[in-house]
Amino acid sequence: MFTITVLCICFLAAISFKIKKVKAPLITGLIWYFHLAMCVFSILCVLLLISGYGFKGTYTERVFFTLYGGSGILLYGLTPKEVSGKWVYLCSFYGFPFVLLFGLLLPPLRILTMITGMGLLSDGDLKRYQIDDDYAIQTKSIDIVSRYPSYSLIEDKYWLFEKISGDVIKPEGQPAAFKSERAGADSVRLFISLVDEVDNRKKLDTTISLRN
Repeated sequence: MFTITVLCICFLAAISFKIKKVKAPLITGLIWYFHLAMCVFSILCVLLLISGYGFKGTYTERVFFTLYGGSGILLYGLTPKEVSGKWVYLCSFYGFPFVLLFGLLLPPLRILTMITGMGLLSDGDLKRYQIDDDYAIQTKSIDIVSRYPSYSLIEDKYWLFEKISGDVIKPEGQPAAFKSERAGADSVRLFISLVDEVDNRKKLDTTISLRN
């Protein structure tokens, strides 16, 4: 709910700024600096994700993306209307909800728009199961996008960063219990109790490599 809450507050604030014709050059300048800083972090997050890395923490990248988008919406409300590249840039943030609304009104795009909107705006359900000080298994699920969570191997790297190896296992079911034990220097054995959609229970016993 963090993403939707922040973006909704920023959207309503931008509307209020426009109606009241708020002029606050100092605050606008400070938000611009913040926005540009979040832009740099967001670009860095994308580059890290492409290479299979990320900042430490389960929602760190989403926080950067959300603050980047939210600050852009606020700047739209505080910036006077003028035909320029900066104005078009800020309109892209403010106009995003209207693009989603337009997609929902068109039957051929409705399902795609719902999936895209939920994927971008929903925080999803992320859980981490610690293996040791350096490794953990992360599950990520977004109900409308996928039936079952995806499993990733998280490796502690370079102080602020971590390496993410996706889809290390693909069990069909929600994890009800999770246990791990090292099977050697470069592997770990996983014991997972799963529950499917009709409450059937099954167990998964598998070994995965810790080295890629």
